[in-house]
Amino acid sequence: MFRNVILILLLFAACYEPASGQRTIRAFPLSAPISVDGIHEPGLWAGADSATAFVQMAPGPGEAATQPTVAYVGYDNEFIYVSVNLYQDTEVLAKVMNRDMLTKGDDCFALVIDTYNDNRSGYGFWTNPLGTQTDFRINDDGRSIDVNWDTEWLTASVIHANGWTMEMAIPFKSLRFRPGSDTWGINFSRIYLNNLETIYWSGTLSDDFRISQGGKLTGLEVPESKGKLTLFPYGSLSFENNEFTGVDKQVKPDVGGDVKWQISQNITADGTINPDFATVEADQERINLTRYELNYPEKRLFFQEGNEMYGTRIKTFYSRRIEDIMYGAKLNGKAGKYNFNAMNVRTLQMDDEDEPPSFFSTARVKRDFLESSSVGFTAVDKRNDSSFVTSFSGDYVLNLGETWKFTGQFVASVPGDLLSHSAWFVRFAKENNFYHMHVRYTEFGENFRENVNQTGYVVDDDRRELDSDLSYRWWIQNNFFRYIEVVTRNNVFWARSTGVLRSWNINESVEFYLQNRLSLEYRYNNEYKLFDKDYYNYRHTIDLGYNKAEWSYAGVGYSFGHNFDRDFQRFSLDGRVKITEKMAVEYSGDLIKFTPDEENLSTLINVLSLNYNFTNDLWVKLFAQSSTASNKLYFYGMAGWRFKPPFGAVYLIYSHDQEAELMGDLARADAVFLKITLPISIIR
Repeated sequence: MFRNVILILLLFAACYEPASGQRTIRAFPLSAPISVDGIHEPGLWAGADSATAFVQMAPGPGEAATQPTVAYVGYDNEFIYVSVNLYQDTEVLAKVMNRDMLTKGDDCFALVIDTYNDNRSGYGFWTNPLGTQTDFRINDDGRSIDVNWDTEWLTASVIHANGWTMEMAIPFKSLRFRPGSDTWGINFSRIYLNNLETIYWSGTLSDDFRISQGGKLTGLEVPESKGKLTLFPYGSLSFENNEFTGVDKQVKPDVGGDVKWQISQNITADGTINPDFATVEADQERINLTRYELNYPEKRLFFQEGNEMYGTRIKTFYSRRIEDIMYGAKLNGKAGKYNFNAMNVRTLQMDDEDEPPSFFSTARVKRDFLESSSVGFTAVDKRNDSSFVTSFSGDYVLNLGETWKFTGQFVASVPGDLLSHSAWFVRFAKENNFYHMHVRYTEFGENFRENVNQTGYVVDDDRRELDSDLSYRWWIQNNFFRYIEVVTRNNVFWARSTGVLRSWNINESVEFYLQNRLSLEYRYNNEYKLFDKDYYNYRHTIDLGYNKAEWSYAGVGYSFGHNFDRDFQRFSLDGRVKITEKMAVEYSGDLIKFTPDEENLSTLINVLSLNYNFTNDLWVKLFAQSSTASNKLYFYGMAGWRFKPPFGAVYLIYSHDQEAELMGDLARADAVFLKITLPISIIR
């Protein structure tokens, strides 16, 4: 078997064709720093190389962009500079003012840089005509994007009669790179929303942020590497009156913080003592029609650096398993072809839990090979005075050509025997911006979840599973349609221990997006589940939307079907709009009615959010959600000021939470919280 797998891999590797004829742009040495105000100054760029002749990735792959773009790249001893003229003969569309919230729903520009010139990893800096910033890490040749990563950089934009201009300055100290290198990978991307156009400078990409398909930045003189120590101390003052935990009108001052030591341009160490997560708002209520645990994103700052390295399909490390932390440390970096991340955290004793304080330890190593592929190893351990659990995982990502991808993973855990406490999968895929197809086979031991779910996220075990996806988007671009997209997702699995069929799941959908910005989508689900008995579920869903390709949108939906011996109807309404230039409102409503409903699970969930941005870094946010099934009401209000973005900030927060307890009485919790974080940089 293994010999056959090796032969297949060698065959695909032989078929692999590395990128050729890459476009290049020469970095321009600037004699003086640029004032980042969004105004392009031709005199400062006289003699500089420029990036022009952008090409569509969609809707017309390989066709010339319908609107011209001209980009320049320069540098001095401290910064990489980019200045761009973005011409267009239609209205400039931009709504988003919140950091890290940009999507293709605004006119946008993005810089992608591959600082190691390794064709697989890099950084993205995304901005819109309002100067909003979104920064992210790119891994696995664009297949993995971590928008939780943040760093310091400057940007400004100006809208004018012929389009808009943009400038950005990225400090070398904000990046990791190979010292002494004079060539980086680079690409420029633009979203021209009026034509739903995604364009790139380097040519026709098969998908967004494909590092290996970018161009090259030459002639760069990077500064000498400097060690950097940054402290992030915080002070906070909180008032809490909590009937859930019995805290009665408690006033609590608190101090703590983080430290980041940039040992070199390749390696960073992080430490934390008594980190405070009180600025994290509650998770948004979601209706769950399955019997599996929901997965929520990580919002806490300490875990965000390097967390993307643990994003394997069989997730052995899920940071939401770690609650209050006493202290912790992490190490991240790259040495040659090796990327690594290690972390150790000690938790506090939870007042309402019997489990003693625990140590969570993780280690992750990835090695680059071929043009843009990798192989990785992960170890995760949780232990305390009474128990321990450890998992070991190996995985690989083979990017074979522009569209072929072969991935797999094997996980073993202890205590317990290997067969019942292990899992693995293999997956073969072909995908680009227009289509996706994959076939995957997975096996989970019958006791795998009991171990790994203490540190990771595993919804089920004891299965032999086969699943496949197929999707295709036709960009028709006639007088009536913009595009039509068809998707089919199918899954079936058996109990590995007995061979009994446990589930099938069939999902089909079709979406029509019209030239008048209306969209219509139909989805069908049919599934069989074996739990305490056989369950046959099905669901029909119709969604009608307006302007869903842009930031401002509206949508209504209706579903009906059968779910675990109950009929149901579900009505949804959602939308987002800017009332004024600085005020945005977003609402979603979800009503589900079960028949029969002996457990009173029918509910109406309302979620309302209001944002007022005085500037991109000074804002007020109000967030409220309610659920009628539990009489749950949650309100969150925050005034925030990033006086030294992205890390130096002041937050003033009020939250109110109430929910019906088992006996029907309402329990309430109110809190007021003030926090200031002040970054202090010490450069060696």
